[in-house]
Amino acid sequence: MAINIKVHELLVMRDSDLLIRQAQGDWETRDIKLIPYRQCVEDLSKRFKSIKFRYIPRFHNELVDDLATLASMLPYSELEGEPWYRDIKQYLKIREYPKHANRDQKRTIRRLSNGFFSSGEILYKRTPDLNFLRCVDAKEAEMIMNEVHSGVCGSHMNGYVLAKKILRAGYHWLTMERDCFRFVRKCHQC
Repeated sequence: MAINIKVHELLVMRDSDLLIRQAQGDWETRDIKLIPYRQCVEDLSKRFKSIKFRYIPRFHNELVDDLATLASMLPYSELEGEPWYRDIKQYLKIREYPKHANRDQKRTIRRLSNGFFSSGEILYKRTPDLNFLRCVDAKEAEMIMNEVHSGVCGSHMNGYVLAKKILRAGYHWLTMERDCFRFVRKCHQC
């Protein structure tokens, strides 16, 4: 995404010291499976004027975990055919509120939109550590949960781990944690 929006200087922050050290070239990548990924990082790094890698210890990342947990506890159901982020996306694109929005709802949309970024037709949520999470609707969320849970990121995990893996993969929706717990409960193999 950074390449698509023509970013010149990039700061990459991760909670894995191993990955950061390997990306910086401080440590050697020995695992044969990871060497192509290391090469890909090197190739992509050449596209930026400046790229820095910074290690963020997991205990400094608690705010992100807490926000994700709180967001998943809020009750919200999508209108038929409309994604949960429709009003935010509309406001970011054309600075227009929904027709029947009252003053408080307009203020809420305005305040919420500060935490989002629109690139073409795709909406991203900004995280406190300056990452972008792609916002998905209920249909995409179901497909993502199915793919991650059934083996793309390791096979069959509990709801909490499933939600964290989806966040790390770069996706976001309001009821992620609750949906992941429900999805795992319905899995016949678990």
